[in-house]
Amino acid sequence: MRTIDVHAHNLCPEVMGVAGAAGPEMGVADGVTFFRSGDYVLRGVPFADSPFSDVPKRLALMDRMGIDHQILSPNPLTYFYAQPVADGERFCHAQNDAMAAIVRRHPDRFSALAQLPMQDPERAVRELERAVRDLDLRGSYIGSDFAGIALSDPRLDAIWSAHAALNVPVVVHPAPVDVERATVNQQGSRQWDLDIVIGFAHDETAAVAHMIYGGVLARHPRLRVHIPHGGGTAPYLRGRMATALGRRQWGKALRERPFDELWAQLSFDCLVGTPAAMQFLIASEGPSRVMLGTNFAGWDQEDAIVAQVNSLPLSAEQRAAVLGATAASYFGIARSVHPVGEASASRDPSIP
Repeated sequence: MRTIDVHAHNLCPEVMGVAGAAGPEMGVADGVTFFRSGDYVLRGVPFADSPFSDVPKRLALMDRMGIDHQILSPNPLTYFYAQPVADGERFCHAQNDAMAAIVRRHPDRFSALAQLPMQDPERAVRELERAVRDLDLRGSYIGSDFAGIALSDPRLDAIWSAHAALNVPVVVHPAPVDVERATVNQQGSRQWDLDIVIGFAHDETAAVAHMIYGGVLARHPRLRVHIPHGGGTAPYLRGRMATALGRRQWGKALRERPFDELWAQLSFDCLVGTPAAMQFLIASEGPSRVMLGTNFAGWDQEDAIVAQVNSLPLSAEQRAAVLGATAASYFGIARSVHPVGEASASRDPSIP
């Protein structure tokens, strides 16, 4: 049995400062760690010299947590959709190159997902095609709002078509709202860290609604969409969302394909906080559409998530699916993945 973590953000030190005035920048000031992305400054989270940005430390922590393989993804703080598109595109290019370099050095331990300049659909398609065809990245990792362009906006259809044509999924992980929102429009969502404690769940649920009610999944039947954090509250509200599609006046134009068929284009990770919630998610959605996710090195990293999955009343086949088999198939990970404890050259922490 192998474990594959699909929720593993990564920061590459070599791309710091690539987005012009927006940075990004990470380090220590007055004895406190910080990370800056544009006007957004996060303090007290150890990004620099940590498993978040240091590959040997990442590998060591993966081994302690029982993670065989990670699908590396961009940090949602660095989408840069509100920045000039040239700065955003330059950062995406550098970020994707840096992620691909990590994968080339450690192909048994890592795969990666591409960042795209979503505020410019034409450039986003071009970067997706380069990332998948030239860099062998396994799909894309995007936010849920792109400088005012919503997920359901038809202007993004070329991007969804490109994902379908390349047969790669898109992962929708919102950014904290204050990162992309202009300073004059911020509404204090960072009080009690509400932007990440409940904000992500709200935005992920809304992302599912946009994909279904906005007709994105109906227009693109081969598009596969993955939503982290268990899809926000969407699986819990699945029946209510289906009822709305069937009964509300605006839903008439969307009923050409059954709701369950549209829903089947979605998948989720199991980073939901408690074994009971995890059990509900797997029972509701099935182990073929639920994958292991840790938010590796993040504030809510689930250190014992592998043990949580193993503690659930699942069959051996279901457990293997959630821990890694579903992710391997979904993201097309065909490389050899050595289970933790087996010999692997890339386990040597002296290898950068």
